[in-house]
Amino acid sequence: MMKPEDFDFVSRLIKSKSGLVLSEDKTYLLESRLMPIARKRGLKDLGELIGTLRGGDRNLVEEVVDAMTTNESFFFRDTKPFDQFRHVVLPHMIKERAAKRHLRIWCAAASSGQEPYSLAMILDDFKAQLAGWRVEIIGTDISREILAKARAGLYSQFEVQRGLPITLLVKYFQKKEDQWQISADIRSKVQYKEFNLLEDFRPLGQFDVVYCRNVLIYFDQPTKSDVLARVSALMPDDGFLFLGGAETVLGISDKFKPLARQRGIYQLNRPGAPEVDLTALEKVQASGAAAAAGGAAAGGFAFPKPKHMQTGAGTAGTAGSATAPRPASTGTTGTAGIRPSTTGTTGTAGSATQRPLGTTGSTIRPAGTTGSTFSKPSGSTGTGSTTRPGTTGTTGTTGSTYRRPLGTGTSTSGTTPRPTTGTGSTGSSSGTTRPSTTFDRSRFGKPDDKK
Repeated sequence: MMKPEDFDFVSRLIKSKSGLVLSEDKTYLLESRLMPIARKRGLKDLGELIGTLRGGDRNLVEEVVDAMTTNESFFFRDTKPFDQFRHVVLPHMIKERAAKRHLRIWCAAASSGQEPYSLAMILDDFKAQLAGWRVEIIGTDISREILAKARAGLYSQFEVQRGLPITLLVKYFQKKEDQWQISADIRSKVQYKEFNLLEDFRPLGQFDVVYCRNVLIYFDQPTKSDVLARVSALMPDDGFLFLGGAETVLGISDKFKPLARQRGIYQLNRPGAPEVDLTALEKVQASGAAAAAGGAAAGGFAFPKPKHMQTGAGTAGTAGSATAPRPASTGTTGTAGIRPSTTGTTGTAGSATQRPLGTTGSTIRPAGTTGSTFSKPSGSTGTGSTTRPGTTGTTGTTGSTYRRPLGTGTSTSGTTPRPTTGTGSTGSSSGTTRPSTTFDRSRFGKPDDKK
């Protein structure tokens, strides 16, 4: 168990070397990261390791700082920052930099290389527009070991499965025994440098685009403000800064302002910051949102929303889209929803989530005697005749539908093929998301616990 005074010493050392702030509740994390170093060096326990640190062993200090910094990364992480780069930043830069044909990008916490290589693959898609340009991607990190991995461009099966589309894996990677290596052409587009964000940025030069994602969250407020101020000094008036989803400049720095209607991307808060065209990006975002709502995202699968997330306000005469078939309802125009076969009545149209629209009309069912419908909730009055074996037709009511989205309005009519013949009279019902409240005692008997 680490002594409080040892924790204080190590946490201060790590903050001074990397900016990383460790609170006292992270003692367990510190111990778990340092014990492997102690074992590797043949030290008997953490006390001996910390004693060596106090002695000023530079190599050991570097190992400890490396061990404590997080190197979590994967290709096209969070998607949105790369859509923003493809549809806003790059078209803007191609237009505005047409005269000097030079573009510089800095990935300020490159880790094992997935972020800069993701950008390099996007740039490769624009190679015709960027012909004759000098494009530089600089990836920096405090960890020498992780940068060696980034330069090699070698990734495990697990790593390439995290965020990397299969088409890009096939296009840009080669199998190397049990690993995948990104192509030499893509690797050549990225330069890696060991760099500490607490150091002077000026030797790095100017950058048009800076990715500093998921770094500031580990710093205290003064360090965050200082880093953002020094980043802004490296950028032209129309530069772009990307931060992580849990990070913001608000309340920390006045050097940047959020891009309108976008999250995670910032412009410099200067008079020269231009208006940028968001049309292409917003079309992509809108189509992505529509695909997600309809369950038709590229390469994905359609799943119905949970009941509490279903939207209800159906418009008059409009039914929602249907995504999967269901047994068709017999009778008059009915409400669209997920439920067993029912006698349809004129009702409200919510969003139809897993069935074709129910309609008035006769359908075809295998021969049988006319009988009353069964396995149906009871509800509002309406007659229905179906050709089910061995039963006698009766008049019943259709209750509230089970698992139906909320909605108001009148449903449109259509035809639904199903093996039945019959007609049903027009009734009325209101679509709700509750099971039928009518209890059929003739089938189930009176429950002991129902009063």
